[in-house]
Amino acid sequence: MKLVRYDAGAGARCGVIDGGEVREIVAPAHPAGDMAALLALGLDGLMLGEERLAESAVRLLAPIANPPKILCAWVNYPNPAMATMPQVPIFFSKYASAIIGPGEAIQLPRIGDEIVVEPELAAVIGKPGKHIAEADALDHVAGYTIVNDVTAFSHRLQILLGSQGPYMMAKSFDTFAPMGPCIATADEVADPQALSQRHWVNAALETDAHSSAMVYPLARLISYASGFFALQPGDVILCGSPFPLAGKPGFLKAGDTVEIEIEGIGRLVNPVVAEA
Repeated sequence: MKLVRYDAGAGARCGVIDGGEVREIVAPAHPAGDMAALLALGLDGLMLGEERLAESAVRLLAPIANPPKILCAWVNYPNPAMATMPQVPIFFSKYASAIIGPGEAIQLPRIGDEIVVEPELAAVIGKPGKHIAEADALDHVAGYTIVNDVTAFSHRLQILLGSQGPYMMAKSFDTFAPMGPCIATADEVADPQALSQRHWVNAALETDAHSSAMVYPLARLISYASGFFALQPGDVILCGSPFPLAGKPGFLKAGDTVEIEIEGIGRLVNPVVAEA
């Protein structure tokens, strides 16, 4: 299945998209439009409403708006600019307030510049757990989505302090977590380490990579993170950004259009504007 959140004029709803049509998920025990709550109930035996809406008749929203945690793997693809790669997975976080959906605008902030795209495969947790064995880790994944880990290079601590450090300020400006267009359920993605990943700015290809190149595969990321804190339904784990084709990222400008495509999930498209 491809799970979506959408608005057809009556507020956010959770649904399934298939063949260009959207059907609402009928689950009285969860608040309308709350994907995290739906995942906590489990996806087995989902009931779908009778009404079928054309995809063109609805506005797709970010597939999950209130993740308990957003965990981001740092430098999880080979990076020729680094002499050594991390010896263990390293995570930072983004605020959920940065999430926007398909078609919503990435805002270039007034107080930040050198804004870059970081196209990432993201896993959405469906089954809770702590100290999860690597062999069991993918059993805890409800599905997969795309997240653009937009970053203000001007606010990385390498720039501000001359050293590595927490990334939250550079990563969590409003609109810096475009997500979507759907959550492809785990049964639709046979192997998260076998997916092509591409991104374009104004139709110019800037990333062409493959998830097999990850330094730490998703199962390792999940297992390692779960040793620090229990993972919960709705948690989103970003798997890291591939190195760009040009050897360094380009900086976004107002008027750009960003497109990210990951095999088996779809394409996430967002325009770029200056913050008002």
